[in-house]
Amino acid sequence: YSSEDEIRSHVEGLRLRGGTSLNTGAALDYVLRTHFTRPSGSRKEEGVHQILVLVAAGRSRDNVKPSADALKQAAVTIFAVGAWNADQGQLREIASDPSLSLNVQEFHSLPNVQEQVMMSISTPPAPRESTNAPTVPINPAQKASKRDIVFLIDGSDNVGNTDFSFVRDFLTSIIENLDIGSDRVRVGLVLYSNIAETEFYLNTYSRKDDLLSLLRSLRFKGGTTLNTGKALDFVLRYHFTRSAGSRGEEGVPQLLVLITGGRSGDDITASADALKRAAVITFTVGARNADPAQLKEMAFEPRLAFNVRDFYSLSDTLEKVMTPLQRQRVPNVIIDEPEVLTGEPTVTSTEVSAVRKRDIVFLIDGSPGMGKSFLQIRNFLNKVIQELDIGPDKDQIAVVQYSHDPKTEFELNTYTSKDEVLAATTQLRRKTGRVLNTGAALNYVTKNVFITSAGSRRDTGATQILVLITAGKSRDDVGQAAFAVKRAGIVPIAIGAKSADTSELLQIVYESNFIFKLRDFRELPSIQKELISKVKTVFIVEEITAVNTEVLPEVSKRDI
Repeated sequence: YSSEDEIRSHVEGLRLRGGTSLNTGAALDYVLRTHFTRPSGSRKEEGVHQILVLVAAGRSRDNVKPSADALKQAAVTIFAVGAWNADQGQLREIASDPSLSLNVQEFHSLPNVQEQVMMSISTPPAPRESTNAPTVPINPAQKASKRDIVFLIDGSDNVGNTDFSFVRDFLTSIIENLDIGSDRVRVGLVLYSNIAETEFYLNTYSRKDDLLSLLRSLRFKGGTTLNTGKALDFVLRYHFTRSAGSRGEEGVPQLLVLITGGRSGDDITASADALKRAAVITFTVGARNADPAQLKEMAFEPRLAFNVRDFYSLSDTLEKVMTPLQRQRVPNVIIDEPEVLTGEPTVTSTEVSAVRKRDIVFLIDGSPGMGKSFLQIRNFLNKVIQELDIGPDKDQIAVVQYSHDPKTEFELNTYTSKDEVLAATTQLRRKTGRVLNTGAALNYVTKNVFITSAGSRRDTGATQILVLITAGKSRDDVGQAAFAVKRAGIVPIAIGAKSADTSELLQIVYESNFIFKLRDFRELPSIQKELISKVKTVFIVEEITAVNTEVLPEVSKRDI
């Protein structure tokens, strides 16, 4: 088939085949021999990525490993989706990477993993093929993605002049495999020992040839002291900024690759934590005297810390580093300090909030469906705002009303004190309009409110939070707009009452526990404490999935 309609027609006519035994190994071998071939339409020889999606309900009776290995050797990327009695260990063995193995309890839950599968298919990982050359294949989807990558290189005596050439060759190999361009992948470089010095910023060069030419002339810096903590702070302050070429506020992934040969002489914890709060994904590559514990502490995740015996062996880590650098990252919500109800003393939400700024936008349904409830919402807003720490370097508030179209009541930087914000919310009046277009309103706040000119401080690490309050079902589609909100690094929280559609709210938020569903807005006081707790303890990071030989946890599990 060559059209979507033809494929849909055939799929809709599929009937259960039947049978008592499940031989997944034989089936994998079958598709490799009869489908991923040129006569059957495979375009592998033209460089088209080969993808297999397996959906299974039970454990295979035959051996799956030989056939799965044969598919991987043939550069076929395998996704394994299981339900009912599917064996999770077997699914992970079949999948090209444990992260591409997904499991649901029932088949009616398949829509819960649909977006995850689709995004992975859109930017599949480069398949691993045995090769002696330190090169990594890049598929077209990867080449199209944007990234801002800063390299932070140890130039101290821990590396030395001789080994510095291996570091230079390693950087050259990485950049040769990146799709460099001002609207694609941007690269910056910093050398450091006791102090950090910029070689070039993210917006200095936009041509690969210029970058490679500069790398060839890069010289050893030297120095007896290694202050990695100060260097991490330096790149956050002076490189991951808009003026230096960072596109973080546009949702472009921010990546830092640290290469070091020694233990830092200063504290690294504060700077490493600041980078994580700013959603910068840090990779660490260490050799010689590098401290493995420090490498893991600085890395965004321990599995992004790589250690080799000497700099000559850097090329051995090339594929391991390149794969996550080339993967599209999916936003994921992290709770900073979960509330624990025990008799022991715990860190309170107020103590946590002191270390993080927040930009909070309230998006309020002003349609006729709201009725006389608007007064209750206004009072609720005032009570929530009373509990926040308002100020230019603390929490900022904006309010937008919408019905058929949105209207900004005030922006994030309009008011700088709590009294001013409370006075403004007290004056709010319900907007008119018969139609409720929540999708258009979500697009509006992403493009017009969560931006620097309107007061957003996302580029300086402020958490971006959207609180939607609605009383009805949207007349327009919310799916695309909700996806854009999440891609922009905004955490949506939804409060729905009256005729609000729960399935629609589920599309908007990350997880169901970010929805407050009420029968009526008179119940708002009952959720006030929980909403404030969520607002004070939530922030966003980029989740990355790298091809790795270790068995990773199931997608539904998290250690927070």
